[in-house]
Amino acid sequence: MADNQLDFYAGLQSLLKYHEEIGIDSLPLGDEIRKFLSLSPPIPSVIKPVESLSDQELPAAGTILERKETTKVSTESIFTIADIEKEVASCRDCELHQKRIYPVAGRGDIPVRLMIIGDWLSLSGTTAPVAGQLFGLQQDQMLFRMLAAMKIDAQDVFITNVIKCAISDTCQPKASHVQTCVGFLKKQIDLIRPQYICTMGMVAARAVLERSLPLSRLRGKFHDYTLPGGGAIPVLTTYHPSYLLQNPEMKKATWNDLQILAHKMGSLPAK
Repeated sequence: MADNQLDFYAGLQSLLKYHEEIGIDSLPLGDEIRKFLSLSPPIPSVIKPVESLSDQELPAAGTILERKETTKVSTESIFTIADIEKEVASCRDCELHQKRIYPVAGRGDIPVRLMIIGDWLSLSGTTAPVAGQLFGLQQDQMLFRMLAAMKIDAQDVFITNVIKCAISDTCQPKASHVQTCVGFLKKQIDLIRPQYICTMGMVAARAVLERSLPLSRLRGKFHDYTLPGGGAIPVLTTYHPSYLLQNPEMKKATWNDLQILAHKMGSLPAK
């Protein structure tokens, strides 16, 4: 069987494994899936193991921080959020910078009570890029509606992504890109030292918690992020707005998660 056919089956296997990890156990039977199921492609005798694709897909469990030393963030030279922004803007540590539309270090003033972490900013190539986006136009609107419902002032929140480059939605980041950028994220956490962290999406959850459990098992409760030199920050993880736009039935579960955080922060009264 040709390599491209093997790659197809391996990619499909990887996608289904990803869906399983974030709690998706069924999909609507639309026209595209019906067409796919009607095909009769030859069954491959050998399928490349998913582990061999770690440089072609999102990071697998437990691999996010294995090469964190590749980042060139200097603990001696970084003292402010502005310094980190400059480092991000000039970063050439991986080839993703060649596809970068613009850098996205994050937004917010310190001190803040809450730090929200997503995956990366994906921009459609059909429209002109709009500066100031964090998760995307619709995603940002949803995020700020969430904060308003939690009665949390947006000025009291720092919002950032694991990957600091805004890229086209046709570009799929690799595990190595996450491993490179996570050093910037950890530097931001150590500098900002928020009272609470909320991760949105699987990539952010694994980057912060370094846990291999699926998002469906991590969400809805607090975990600890250990700071260098000691101390811990409570972390709550939930679904990303991009996922909610595609799966609106999960908004209720996400709101339940966010209420747990809001009750802990005292912005909503405890039940």
